[in-house]
Amino acid sequence: MKTQYEQRVLETKKKIFSAFVQMMQRMPIHQISISELCHLAGINRSTFYNHFGSPYDVLTAMTGDFLEGMEETLQNVSPDDQEGVQRRVELCFEYAVQHRETALLLMQNSAGTDFATRLFSMPKIENLLNEKFSDMQDEIERKACISFVTHGSYQLLLEWLKDPDRISPGQEAALILNLARKIC
Repeated sequence: MKTQYEQRVLETKKKIFSAFVQMMQRMPIHQISISELCHLAGINRSTFYNHFGSPYDVLTAMTGDFLEGMEETLQNVSPDDQEGVQRRVELCFEYAVQHRETALLLMQNSAGTDFATRLFSMPKIENLLNEKFSDMQDEIERKACISFVTHGSYQLLLEWLKDPDRISPGQEAALILNLARKIC
């Protein structure tokens, strides 16, 4: 159970994140003013500075929260289950859809956080990739294949999230896994 203080902190951060997303949809991060962000969030500047130092800190915190949430989503899927491979990818896509605005913001405006690298180096995803390509003897080829699959998957995820008529998370997961098998 969260204390009243912890609950207020969460609510404040939620307001800041929401205002930040709205502003990032209209302008690049370097044009975001703390004053306008605070006004939109309905907080004062000192409250903002109690939690963050700049808009870049907000982006970093949002990235951490998003990736932490995705890791929690993946925790209950068994890594030994072969059907679990598609299920893990599908769960990632479901999570991205549930947090679509944040996912798109992070993917399109990583502003130095290198979101793709952090996403694919999450332990459950990194282990899945290493497991799937473990039979490749040539280390250079294995690394190249993992890089090709991850960056291609990342781009397909981004395009899929932007598409209002997108296919289901399960269908997109199956498509990406099928392409990965064909390529590597």
